[in-house]
Amino acid sequence: MFLEQANEGNNDSGRWVAMIIVLLIVTLLFGAMPLQLLISVRMSENPALQPNPENHLDLAAYDIGPITGFILVMIPFVLGLVTMLLMIRPIHERPMLSVITAFPRFRWKKFFWGAKVWLILIAAFSLIATITGFQKIELRFNPDTLIKLLGFSILLIPLQAGFEEVLFRGYLMQGFSRLFKYKWLTLLLTSLIFGGLHYFNPEVKESGALIILPQYILVGIVFGVCTIMDDGIEMAWGMHTINNIFLVVFITQDSSALQTPSLFRISEFNPMFDLIALLGASTLFILIAHRRLKWPKWTTILARVDYPASGEEIKIDYQNDEYEEDD
Repeated sequence: MFLEQANEGNNDSGRWVAMIIVLLIVTLLFGAMPLQLLISVRMSENPALQPNPENHLDLAAYDIGPITGFILVMIPFVLGLVTMLLMIRPIHERPMLSVITAFPRFRWKKFFWGAKVWLILIAAFSLIATITGFQKIELRFNPDTLIKLLGFSILLIPLQAGFEEVLFRGYLMQGFSRLFKYKWLTLLLTSLIFGGLHYFNPEVKESGALIILPQYILVGIVFGVCTIMDDGIEMAWGMHTINNIFLVVFITQDSSALQTPSLFRISEFNPMFDLIALLGASTLFILIAHRRLKWPKWTTILARVDYPASGEEIKIDYQNDEYEEDD
């Protein structure tokens, strides 16, 4: 089982702390350095430049182009993912695959299945929002810019989403399961942390924490449920990837964390409808996945994670990677 793989290798508390410290240094120091250097250069060239008080992630305020800004914002996540996967073996003495899946190889079918179904659902709810007038959008088609944005998004967003999934649904869910023993509790804790880390996003300031943060927490819960029920993060990784590509390439708004020249811009945003739509899409996805992929009983989420007694170590046997779908 996926969470039980946290018992493989060496897992004393100091090693978990070391991994988090390494990731903080790599992402917040080295990863953020290129963007900070460019901002410094731009401001030295034009002292009149000032940050956008409504959106501190609006890099246009520093005269940084949207494609360049997007690439620079992605660098910390890319470095974080590479660092984490490379450090799993030297720090914890277990394979990098152990924080991704309980199966002998990465399940690409699950990755693309999750991406496909989630894309259909979020696109459908976006269409409903537009048709009903709950949200109004503007078309701003620029083929040259859009093609570049799509290309860099396909290249970088899977790595950005992968870092967050490996960290939250992989590494931290496994670590918390060692501490708290129950799957539902580790699911709740990682989802709350995942949501809380988005508190300083500009859309939270724009629409209010009480309406925006529950969306991030809900997303964390959905991805976590998929991880627990499916014994791996591949499906959640696929969902997270397509979700972010959709929000970067196809439709965005002025208060979005990433300001990109997307195909559509939301001119009138309705956060309440957005929350309801996300809840609907999430519920449908979980029900569809449970039926099509023959997930175990729902009580699996409430189950206790059993580990051997202190000092006793076990080796988790990887499962068969076959799965069936109903016709």
